[in-house]
Amino acid sequence: MREKSSKEMILVRGAREHNLKNVSLEIPRDKLVVFTGVSGSGKSSLAFGTLYAEAQRRYLESVSPYARRLFNQMSVPEVDSIEGLPPAVALQQQRGGSSTRSSVGSVTTLSNLLRMLYS
Repeated sequence: MREKSSKEMILVRGAREHNLKNVSLEIPRDKLVVFTGVSGSGKSSLAFGTLYAEAQRRYLESVSPYARRLFNQMSVPEVDSIEGLPPAVALQQQRGGSSTRSSVGSVTTLSNLLRMLYS
């Protein structure tokens, strides 16, 4: 059996963010992945507190120090290692705030990230 590489999988080892207790897992890359479970099982801790926080940290390391100041950077997650993690954008539920002039980029703040990347 061939070993899965970090090009095919996101490898998380020893995640301990919030209520996660030394969780290790492999998540397929370039696929739709859903985290399900009862309230308090660690879905948000894994998705936002661990994976998104680390993806954002790595992205912000690649931009200028001036641009980094403009974003509320999340803290470094409690995890032993994460391999194969691509850049990420987090979309959270929100109500209101959009107008007829809103775009996907402005509602998701993706336009700010792209502006910073190309500035």
